[in-house]
Amino acid sequence: MKETEDVVKIISLGGSGDIGKNMLAFECRDCIVVVDAGVMFPNQEQPGVDLILPDITYLLENREKVRAICLTHGHEDHVGALPYVLKQLSVPLYASPLTLGMIREKLAEHGLASAVELIPYPEREAVDFGALQVEAIHVTHSLPDAMSLAIRTPFGVVMHTGDFKIDQTPIDQHIFDAARFAHYGEEGVKLLISDCVNVERKGWSPSESTLIPVFDRFMREAPGRVIVATFGSNLHRVQTVYDRAVKHGRKVAIFGRSMVQNVATARSLGFIRMKDTELVRVEDVYKIEPSRIAILTTGSQGEPLAGLTRMSRDENSKIQIEPSDTVVLSSTPIPGNEDMVWRVVNRIFRLGASVIYEMLQNVHVSGHAYQEELKMMINLTRPEFVAPYHGEPRHYAAYCSMVQEMGYLPEQTLTFETGQMLVMDEEGVRRAETTVPHGSVLVDGISAGGVSDAVLRDRRHLAQDGTVVVTISMDRSNGEIVAGPDILSRGFLHPEDSSALFEETAERVVQAVEELSYAEGADLDTVRLAVHDATARFLRKRTNRRPVIVPVVMEI
Repeated sequence: MKETEDVVKIISLGGSGDIGKNMLAFECRDCIVVVDAGVMFPNQEQPGVDLILPDITYLLENREKVRAICLTHGHEDHVGALPYVLKQLSVPLYASPLTLGMIREKLAEHGLASAVELIPYPEREAVDFGALQVEAIHVTHSLPDAMSLAIRTPFGVVMHTGDFKIDQTPIDQHIFDAARFAHYGEEGVKLLISDCVNVERKGWSPSESTLIPVFDRFMREAPGRVIVATFGSNLHRVQTVYDRAVKHGRKVAIFGRSMVQNVATARSLGFIRMKDTELVRVEDVYKIEPSRIAILTTGSQGEPLAGLTRMSRDENSKIQIEPSDTVVLSSTPIPGNEDMVWRVVNRIFRLGASVIYEMLQNVHVSGHAYQEELKMMINLTRPEFVAPYHGEPRHYAAYCSMVQEMGYLPEQTLTFETGQMLVMDEEGVRRAETTVPHGSVLVDGISAGGVSDAVLRDRRHLAQDGTVVVTISMDRSNGEIVAGPDILSRGFLHPEDSSALFEETAERVVQAVEELSYAEGADLDTVRLAVHDATARFLRKRTNRRPVIVPVVMEI
């Protein structure tokens, strides 16, 4: 495929084949519109990594074409990478009012608040970017003001659902805009790109309102405080818990930086209804009878620094878990987070409190569509082609199977993973053979440019086998060892087990150094390499382990 062909390219820079770091680029002629810029959180194979970002090399190589970044909603897996992306790519952001409010706080933390143009979507009107026009359509999700995007191209309309469910009784009474999807279905949709993360679940996803009687019961019957942990951005859940608490005479405290920030933003924009008289500062919780308190906090995923995790470790002086507390984990563990979640749950049980989680009671509903809602989206938009997005390969397979049961042919169901692209023209939609630069940028808080694979490999290596430092001092004139070798280890062997082994290791190091012709030209780098290799070979032979060897050679 030649770059000069008049086609629409739909390029995945993240979110395809995995869950997180969502980012799609729509390119036509001299125009690129980017949809979302999310992060993914690290797993146990990525020690020391804080965030995983999409690789935006392709966008930087084509920066003169990039017109804007259009956002679907305010969850971290869709907006978390923005501060890092916008430092390299200066373009305006388009989003709904609540999403812009949440983004504004995030950009301010990175010193970008005044450097980025934030533009709200017009109501039921398209934004013209030249070859591409984008209209935002309201959908229901686990936070307010979420959007799907209808992207009009010279070769037809692409409907990108973003994250959605079809909630007929939403907490904020702002219903799913089925009429607008049907309007585009009547006009004709070329390609539907659909959320598919819950495609394995049959039927319809429960409404957020089904949790009202559940939290009603907790607030009425719990003998002490009710502590509810959920995502800081799950604002519908926050509203539900607040309303039920107030109904039963409980004051509400909000604990956790992200939740406090998101609630403040949502209140200022009118997306959450709370009275100051019903809220209490975390510092004042102990001044009120426990049966008259409810606490909303973060940490439902076991995040190390989140509110509930710190409570479970008794690390926070403001709130400690009490035996009379009822703790509700109102979420489902993200794949890969299960161990962290259960560690927090077990610590809370040890403190004597009651813990309620999804396996015991229905305390969470998903923000993503089940099978019947996914089918409804297809029937409303009636696309010629469909492509699953925001899922893993198993979700893609299940979605394609479901679609084909609805009458679509295999050639009408397309999948693409990160780095791949779909191409749309007058003939239809197909997956291109070419790929773009892609991958992940790992951020550890210091390495803003990303943590390299070598660094990550060393961290895993250190975690598995520890490190051994070998120090020797040599006479500069003749290369004789005048001190050492001194050997120090961390995370390798217990000192009592290593003393005899390290004596033998030192003998091997001395032998290796003496074999070098130091005085005849062997330099310090050669000596370091000899020390490293002699130590590594001997320890591997004797222990069958591969610690990280750090040779320190000094001249005197």
